[in-house]
Amino acid sequence: MRIPCVTIKNKKNNAIMKYTLVPDSEADLKKGKISVSTPIAKGLMGKKVGDVVEIKVPSGIIPFEIVDISI
Repeated sequence: MRIPCVTIKNKKNNAIMKYTLVPDSEADLKKGKISVSTPIAKGLMGKKVGDVVEIKVPSGIIPFEIVDISI
């Protein structure tokens, strides 16, 4: 199975983060692995590079730009 990696940029603070989307049982934020059931992963589903998505997280709604998607 090919596992997608996504690089996103927080448009509020310009922080760039890279995440690998994995099943719940493999999630490990310290290793950059987030569950496909998290709000961030759900918000990224079906989007493409260059899209800006607003994702609701515990601290509020944050706009993220999709910088890169790789498999």
